Amino acid sequence: MYNSSEQNINQLIIYKKSLDIFKLSREVASYITDDKDMISMYRSGNKSDNYADNLVMNAFRLVPKIVEVETQNSKRLKLKSAKSLKYFIDRIYHDCMTLENTKIQGKDFVHLLRRELKHLRKIHKVYVNSLL
Repeated sequence: MYNSSEQNINQLIIYKKSLDIFKLSREVASYITDDKDMISMYRSGNKSDNYADNLVMNAFRLVPKIVEVETQNSKRLKLKSAKSLKYFIDRIYHDCMTLENTKIQGKDFVHLLRRELKHLRKIHKVYVNSLL
């Protein structure tokens, strides 16, 4: 059974969008790397595999960070943590830009992920303002 804080987190738009970003980043990485797993991407000497690994790992870090924000007791720490989410969003966006600048197939999928990240940035801004 879920407790009330877990239910609240699951209902957050930013949480849902972050999960979507993670899933999409994993699908993009899978397409770019010919369906390699994370360890294979990490160990690969291929730059596009390493960039795809960075993309997925940064997207993965975003979701627990949102949970951390929501479980903060102090309003000041909650706001500080919420603002720090921008760093992860920017890292994922940078990973997309790096992938687009390499010779890969599937740049359209990376572009789609970038569009979703722009939407997440807007959601993040509203989320931070709601904590003020």
